[in-house]
Amino acid sequence: MLFTANLMDNWKLYLVIGAVGVALITLIALMINKGKYQARFNSFYKRMDKTITKKFNGNVLIETLLNGFTIDDTNTYKSLKGRGKSKVKKYFEYYVKNLPELVMYKSFISPDKNKNQLVIMILDEYDKVLYKWDKSKKIKGLIKASNKYQMLNPIIAYLSELPINIKEGAPYRFINHDNDYRMTYDIVKNAKNVKKKQKEKKLTKSQQKALAKVEKAKAKKLAKAGK
Repeated sequence: MLFTANLMDNWKLYLVIGAVGVALITLIALMINKGKYQARFNSFYKRMDKTITKKFNGNVLIETLLNGFTIDDTNTYKSLKGRGKSKVKKYFEYYVKNLPELVMYKSFISPDKNKNQLVIMILDEYDKVLYKWDKSKKIKGLIKASNKYQMLNPIIAYLSELPINIKEGAPYRFINHDNDYRMTYDIVKNAKNVKKKQKEKKLTKSQQKALAKVEKAKAKKLAKAGK
């Protein structure tokens, strides 16, 4: 009887040790995978940031368009001359391809991996959604929005600033004072299910820290460019 009891106790001990071992291996595997995904995200963002700085800077493009590529001051895609349209189309192509990919890589290291779809919205002064863009609308969606809401330059500027905000998980709301329209973004599970009103919420402590990181990164880049 004593032998049987000892045998049962040993089996219980082996089961506990086995369960702990499996849990430990699983935890290590998860940490390794998260490290890999983090490295992929960082690498993709660095390449994107470098490319934006060299080729797809929004402020540079806006200045170029204003200095000889516009027919009128309606702030629309259709107001551009042929070469201006070509430059904007190339610019949009880059962001339409890379922003959703950046969001996808970000989702792999986020608490909710199902939130992997980017939505960019144009709001009225009452925070009602007038237009929402997701990757399914492609370049045509951005052109349509710029024409309908006379928001070409704000859209160009917004796209250029968005990657750093996505990286840090910071909210980004832009107000176009010419017509009081706003631009904002969200990362959601389903781009089709977005609230019709996007009220500006009080920032959490983590969002405040994220915004501080964004501002610090921008200041560092400006200082570097000024050298």
